[in-house]
Amino acid sequence: MHITFKTGFGIKEIPSPVGTELCGYGYYLGRTCDASMDPLHVRCIALVSGETKSLVFSADLIGLTEELHQQVRRSVSDKLGYSGREVMILCTHTHTGPTTNYLEGCGVMNEDYNSRIPAVFLAAAEQAVADLAMVEEMEECCQPIEPVGFNRDFQNGPHDAVVRGVRIRRTGRPPVAMISYPCHPVVLGASRQSSADFPGAVCRMGEENGMKTILLNGCCGDINPLHRLASGGDPRKLLDDNGRKIFDGFLQGLHSSDDMELKNAEFNTVLPLRTMGKDEIDALAKLGGNARVAEIWRESMLANPPGATDNITVRCVRIGAIIFCSLPFETFTAVGDMVRQAYPGRNIAVLGCADHNRSYLPVITPEWQHSYPVVSAAMLYGYPIIASDAVESIGGQIASGIRSLIGNP
Repeated sequence: MHITFKTGFGIKEIPSPVGTELCGYGYYLGRTCDASMDPLHVRCIALVSGETKSLVFSADLIGLTEELHQQVRRSVSDKLGYSGREVMILCTHTHTGPTTNYLEGCGVMNEDYNSRIPAVFLAAAEQAVADLAMVEEMEECCQPIEPVGFNRDFQNGPHDAVVRGVRIRRTGRPPVAMISYPCHPVVLGASRQSSADFPGAVCRMGEENGMKTILLNGCCGDINPLHRLASGGDPRKLLDDNGRKIFDGFLQGLHSSDDMELKNAEFNTVLPLRTMGKDEIDALAKLGGNARVAEIWRESMLANPPGATDNITVRCVRIGAIIFCSLPFETFTAVGDMVRQAYPGRNIAVLGCADHNRSYLPVITPEWQHSYPVVSAAMLYGYPIIASDAVESIGGQIASGIRSLIGNP
């Protein structure tokens, strides 16, 4: 029996954050936005094949609080009938966007402003569903490029300098492009102008080339851009230079695919946490990057002692030959590498900053047990310290969990 495949695209502008604090770059900067360099958007892809359907969001935000994340899920469930496994919510993690996720010391949330965010997601989803059109052809991309980023935590450490994605050609409508590349969107530094950073440039270039485009950030937790704005530099040119490498790599790597299957999956993983008594919590607090942040974290951990594990929901969607797999962390490169190593030759994009972004998910070596990604970043997020084998554990669990989308390796 022939099953029809349809795809739609939606985009809605996020309200200007002028007058609110931007998120990222340091402790208690009071970095209030005074202008917008370029607009922020929520983009959404709708996919339907037979009884299977999916929504994939990407928002030009640093992340979402648990409350905002759940509000978005409830609205698309109530209004559009999508279940949890059918909805993937991602943020590009731009550091020149409003404070929409709790990071102590990195921006004060404006609750009135944030209350308007879920409606933007819903409007983008409604537009994507209304735009559904028949799929004519799939083109897949898995293209190594000259790196846009570098591993900021380990000298000569790993960086997955590969553009992954899919272009979906539709009957009577512009094609839809889903592009993934892992890098922190921190090209502009601690600007007081809001911007989507390089993900916005990639999407704009797609639009200029006739494609409805969405950028899905990958395992960017340990990756910074090679070229960032210096004093006297041209910010727009720098964003374009970074975006151009990624977009051109996407076009170069496209090739036709006969795979027209749509599948989605949702499964739980168990993240090991470091066992911490009062003495160890007190000792770790002294290692924090900011005394005020560390004390807030210490009091939280003592008031609500963490357990030995945390349950983490992983959501995945297979679109033709490519699998997108999302995690609610600033995920290190090693996680994606571990998943792909389990399925040699498969095109798998592991995505970070999904749902409510909880913390970093870093590799922990003996010499890095007290490093920023392991200790200070967890304090920013108000999250427990993860166990030394956390990355290896969750990488293996994800590899097992996506078997239903792939079959045996």
